[in-house]
Amino acid sequence: MKIVITGLTGSGKSTLGRRLAKELGLRYISGGDLLKQIMAGERAMHAGWWETEEGERAMERRRKQEEYDREVDRRLLEIMEREENVLVDSWTVSYLYKKEDAVKIYLKADVKERARRVSRRDGISVEEAVEAIKRKDETSIELYKRLYGFRLDEDLTPFNLVLDTTKLDEEDAFNLVLMYVRRWFSEKG
Repeated sequence: MKIVITGLTGSGKSTLGRRLAKELGLRYISGGDLLKQIMAGERAMHAGWWETEEGERAMERRRKQEEYDREVDRRLLEIMEREENVLVDSWTVSYLYKKEDAVKIYLKADVKERARRVSRRDGISVEEAVEAIKRKDETSIELYKRLYGFRLDEDLTPFNLVLDTTKLDEEDAFNLVLMYVRRWFSEKG
């Protein structure tokens, strides 16, 4: 069973991904964690790091040095090829992995709700969260357009399921996606 979850900052992809992986007995891999590890090592391995000054500087380096993202994507694609039971939380793998053996899920939510979630997670104001996620999302969207030619959050063609989590709590989103994933794999045989 292979699952890829994609979505902008604060959409719920990591929360949902970890929970789904645990429920389904899958290895959970976070593209964001892998990128942080490559760029900054262990000191970056906490939620909200991208919103720190160090994270902001790393984001600026990403704009100029595309090899960080290319290396993360190369590793994630290797994992997708090699492993049978994996859930990958990534902004890019849904677009880059072309085989039909993975269910690809896109989570979306309006910017106010995403900022509320990031604010709660990182202990910053909602206003600070809005600015931080806009910077992070714009940088990533621009980078992936330049690197790979797709426009994240506009081109949703690779996805089997697109779910707006704005009005859903964690439990509702989990139950809906779990039901969908089980049905998708049962029909794939």
